[in-house]
Amino acid sequence: MVFMTTRILLIEDTEDLGENIRDVLRMEGFNVVWARNGKIGLDTYHEINPDLIVTDIIMPLMNGLEVVREVRAFEKQTGVSPIPIIILSAKATPEDHAEGLAAGANIYLKKPCSIDNLMKSVRSLIAN
Repeated sequence: MVFMTTRILLIEDTEDLGENIRDVLRMEGFNVVWARNGKIGLDTYHEINPDLIVTDIIMPLMNGLEVVREVRAFEKQTGVSPIPIIILSAKATPEDHAEGLAAGANIYLKKPCSIDNLMKSVRSLIAN
């Protein structure tokens, strides 16, 4: 299965939700590294070179939009291929959605999000 080697960086500060998402992704065969805030998430991105990022927006130290913008700026600066990014956030207005996509996210999902919807998004981005 190709997913076993797929490394997903999960950036989520809510303990229960982070554990649940990590566990589901692992059960689906993905290699998951979980960062508990945006700053650690950005540092981890540079360390592990993930295949996909799933990030919250509202977090301490650095929010998810800042992480997405930093990742996209780094990719542009270095010429590395852009990796897919999913924003998973309770911020659910049309403006929030538009801001997330404008920052560089590929998909914006609002919390609460069904596991099926998250997995469908992850699989579609990994497949491409």
